[in-house]
Amino acid sequence: MMQGIFQSVWAKHSLSRRLLVWLLPSLVLITVVEFSLSYRLAQQTIDEAYDRGLQSAVRALSLATRLDANGFSVEKPFQLLSYVQSNARGTVFFRVVTSDGLLEAGFTDLTFPWPSAPKNDEVLLAEGEYFDQHLRIAALRRELVAATAQSPAISVDLLVAEDLAPRQAYLEQFIWRTLLRDSILLVFTAVLLILIVKRSLSPLGRWSRLIRNRDSHDLTPLPINEALPLEARPLIESLNFHLDRGAQEQGQRRRFLDNASHQIRTPLAVLKTQIAWAKSQGSDLDAMAFLARFESQVDQASQHAAQMLQMARLESGQTLSPVAIAVLPLAQDVVVTLQALAQQRQIDLGLTCGADLDVSTRVWGDEGLIRQVFENLLDNAIRHGSAGGEATLSLTQAGETVLVAVENNGEQISDEVLAHLGERYYQADQASYWGSGLGLSIVAAILIQLGSRIKFEHPTSGGGLRAVFELNRVIEEEHNDVST
Repeated sequence: MMQGIFQSVWAKHSLSRRLLVWLLPSLVLITVVEFSLSYRLAQQTIDEAYDRGLQSAVRALSLATRLDANGFSVEKPFQLLSYVQSNARGTVFFRVVTSDGLLEAGFTDLTFPWPSAPKNDEVLLAEGEYFDQHLRIAALRRELVAATAQSPAISVDLLVAEDLAPRQAYLEQFIWRTLLRDSILLVFTAVLLILIVKRSLSPLGRWSRLIRNRDSHDLTPLPINEALPLEARPLIESLNFHLDRGAQEQGQRRRFLDNASHQIRTPLAVLKTQIAWAKSQGSDLDAMAFLARFESQVDQASQHAAQMLQMARLESGQTLSPVAIAVLPLAQDVVVTLQALAQQRQIDLGLTCGADLDVSTRVWGDEGLIRQVFENLLDNAIRHGSAGGEATLSLTQAGETVLVAVENNGEQISDEVLAHLGERYYQADQASYWGSGLGLSIVAAILIQLGSRIKFEHPTSGGGLRAVFELNRVIEEEHNDVST
């Protein structure tokens, strides 16, 4: 639930806001990481600089320490440490003590955590406390007299320490300066980033206004130029694709309306002519012939009107509740119904079934719609077939479906026309093609509602046309579940 709320809120944000929601926190994170790294680097650099001063001081103190014939001496230690203290800008402490304890100078309470076996003349560093002061201590142990069989070696320990407060103050000063610099850069970069995002997405706003201000009947493709970002081009190309498809469908609809109006006006004009002719005749035989022709024209006009109403119903989007239909008896009934038309057209109308299909085979659908599909396809096959030819309805069980095929051996149809058969508002230029009128468009629309698709192809025998589609077969277990 929370994820759905988050997605709903997120979907209301503009593209620029979405980008900034990701970019600005990332920029802040990068600044924080950079500041942390700068702090660590500054601390390391300052410690190394101050430690080098301490190391130099303890080595200078070591050079000032002598052992000669006159005894052990430390030359001007306070003058040396005063110079070190002036550079360190803090308090400096020192201590010099021999291993035999005979000589000690400096701050006697100053200690150092010596390791168990320090190397000779190696400077060691450590931190310690001296009267509540936190110190950094540099220590060096130098051997003065080597050990002999009669006496142990004599060494001197030299300690130089300084207060850590000055270096800490310097580090804090550096950090505050760095923080101020990074904050200014962060604000400047954030403002610049906002301007760049707004500027980069401004073409989308212009395109949005361009599309919104277009005339509702303008289906010309949108221009694609260098000002359009590469990322937005697939969107505009997709829009152009749909605009082109809409323009094609609009043209087909216009042609269909022209053809439909012609098909309706023609029977009405003929009726008016025949009525006028009938008025001028006086015999009953002439009147009977007129009525027969009148009935034919009325039937034709009624058929066109019924087809238009059927297409309107299919386009209304009404949902279909499928039921189990015995497909073979339905097909047999349709074939028997159309036998009279087939004989009139001198067409051999037949029905073939696969060996595994019988009267118990059922399919899911609506009986009236499936009947209309069979009737429309067979009616087209009969009317547009060659005299003395064949029109066949075949049913074959194929797994969980029933394969239905209707074919005739009429005139050869071109590939161009074949590709458009069944399209809504499409009418072939030649009246002999199956594509004349609304019949195949209605068939295609019905099959879509039944969850199927019709396919038109050339028969293997040569001329004519073959229409193929599938109907979902009723599995006995499924039917029992539905019935329950």
